Amino acid sequence: MPKDFKSFQIQIGPQMEKLLIETVIDYFKSAEDARNKRDYGMDNNNTAFTFDTKLKYLKDMYYGKRQPKTIPWKHCSNRSMKIAMAIVEMLHSRVFPMVWNENLVRWSPGDKTDKEKVERINKLMSWWINVKAKLYGFFDKWCKSAIGFGYVVSESRWDVKLRDTGEYTETPIVDEFGIQIYNKDGTQAIKKDKKFKIEENTKTEIIPIENVYFQEGQTDIQEEPVIIKCKWLFSQLEDMEKEKKAVNISTPLFDDSAYLEKHLQESLNETLSGYGSNNIEIIRKVKLRSTPVEILKCYMQIDIDDDGIAEDIRILIDPARRIYLGAVMVKDISKRVKRPIDVTKFNNLLEEPDCLYGYGLLEAVMPLAEEIDAIFNQITDANTLSVLRPGFYDPAGNLQPQNITLAPNKMIPVSNPQQNVYFPDFQIATERLLVALRAVLEFIERLTAASSYVMGKESEIVGGSGTATRTQAIVGAAEQRFAVPAERLRAGAARILTVILDLIQKNIPAGLENRILGEDGEPVFQSNELTMEGLSAEIDAYLLEDISLGSVSLKRELANFIYSTLIQNPLVAGDPLKLYVETAKLLEAYGEEPEEHLGPKPPGADIHSPEDENTMILQGDFGNVRAKLTENHIEHIMKHNELLTSPVFITLNPLQQQQVAGKVQSHNQEHQMMMQQMLSISQRINNGKTGSTGSNQGNAQPQGLGNIQGPFAAVEATKEQGTSGYSPSV
Repeated sequence: MPKDFKSFQIQIGPQMEKLLIETVIDYFKSAEDARNKRDYGMDNNNTAFTFDTKLKYLKDMYYGKRQPKTIPWKHCSNRSMKIAMAIVEMLHSRVFPMVWNENLVRWSPGDKTDKEKVERINKLMSWWINVKAKLYGFFDKWCKSAIGFGYVVSESRWDVKLRDTGEYTETPIVDEFGIQIYNKDGTQAIKKDKKFKIEENTKTEIIPIENVYFQEGQTDIQEEPVIIKCKWLFSQLEDMEKEKKAVNISTPLFDDSAYLEKHLQESLNETLSGYGSNNIEIIRKVKLRSTPVEILKCYMQIDIDDDGIAEDIRILIDPARRIYLGAVMVKDISKRVKRPIDVTKFNNLLEEPDCLYGYGLLEAVMPLAEEIDAIFNQITDANTLSVLRPGFYDPAGNLQPQNITLAPNKMIPVSNPQQNVYFPDFQIATERLLVALRAVLEFIERLTAASSYVMGKESEIVGGSGTATRTQAIVGAAEQRFAVPAERLRAGAARILTVILDLIQKNIPAGLENRILGEDGEPVFQSNELTMEGLSAEIDAYLLEDISLGSVSLKRELANFIYSTLIQNPLVAGDPLKLYVETAKLLEAYGEEPEEHLGPKPPGADIHSPEDENTMILQGDFGNVRAKLTENHIEHIMKHNELLTSPVFITLNPLQQQQVAGKVQSHNQEHQMMMQQMLSISQRINNGKTGSTGSNQGNAQPQGLGNIQGPFAAVEATKEQGTSGYSPSV
């Protein structure tokens, strides 16, 4: 095993270790008491739920597991319709596309000077999200957990794995004087060392909510203590110790005889009967490596170095044996000094909106799901009763019912069946139960917005009588219901992505740019471009809303609209790069590879300041000095004219002066033409408004931009008026 693992273990004495152990245990007990004090409602037997029993009940309801019952009779119907699973799965399929779309991840710089780094990080994280870490699967599970339980807790870490390559490095052995040592046979003494391949990645995992403990009234996961209960195999702990991620594993944890006596002695005795007592130490080690150990991981603030300032640390302890297993500073694992954990809620609790607990769909539909199951089982039992009716017989007759089994066309001899045997006719109004079933389903739709229309089928309640307008209104209202929870989840996903970027910035492996290749197989980044310095910036992630909601047809329709709109815009039509990008997006919406149809992407044309352009003109770099439609044309013209009277221009020879003056004149003409073009656009917009009845009508269509409708027309009108959507108070 290589010895070059970097250790961030805090160096403390035995007294501080004991203090940390007792502090974590105290935090855990107080958090456990706070959890147990909460009100979780009552079960069907009017027994108060605890956190654990409530959680188990919700999980069983989701999977359709029911408790055995003998009412109204033994072996009565006791099936689950799994309505809770259906609702969670349906809403997850609807909400997840509103939350996660890796192509809509954006990065916001904390400083205007970080623009270049944002572009670099955007390319890096696009590769990391899709190729390296493959985060789609994580966010799929993460979103479903949040919807079902109301909140989801996640933790991210920098994950380093060592792979044995099967190869060796050979190093000559020398003595203390540097002289080569030889074997007895005269050959050189060689030291062989295994070659290991280091694999580095980010790892983000969902922590089961039953393993996370918060303090009473806790509202901040970054500032207040958070306890996470973990269960690791002893072999995993041993590896952590070798990698300097933990301490005190080999000793004293391994040498704890009481622990072995409690957990291993019976198994040891059985095993040793076949191997003998001489192998007890070997068998002991084998058994111990596969033994699970319960660990408490705690994020907390404490003055660890006695400087009067509390440090944020992450500590590991074994609570059963009160053994300190290591601690690290959060600043040593995070570039931003932020805990790599997150809590995201689907819905807030009404009475505690700021607490870390949420309210999920499983809890919301629990009583209605129980009612659905009860009604369905009653219908089944009613049908059973109508087919296998109970009967009465005369005990004084010759009938022996214990010897009779019913079967089709079977004849049973009875002396007087009309008098000695009687099967009453039960008239059970199952149609009333069906009406009740529909009523409960309607309540579920109102509660969760999980209507049949949202599921993509006709409503069972109204049948085919619903109009298209009505159906569209119902679907639209449902999406509006999902909008706020989806926004909460998008914000949570953005925080997790920011944590992942933070871990990359802290641990960026050398030479990463050589592993990131574009579609053409060429490196995306230049050599030494991805360094801590090159990525060092406080940049936050955010996710744009996918208005197509994952629908392929809607995505294509939207792509067509955007393309047809933008190609009429001079800002796009006059720029080959922008036109290429918009065309590529259209092709991608139809599953086509842009380069197969369009060829390679044209190089981007950066917008230069007029001072930079003057410098390029003086250097004779005329080809890169081109006017852009989005530039400040008046400023550029003034700065370029100043060049012709500057001291630098006077020092040029006559030929150079003639060339520079000619370029300035032609370049200024470009700006003047674009100013005329923008003026023409403005006049067309104004002409398009002449037929309106009021000066403030925003629905007037620009006549000069072709047959453009919808948002673009409104945006252009807003631009012309010089407004931003904000209406000042009068």
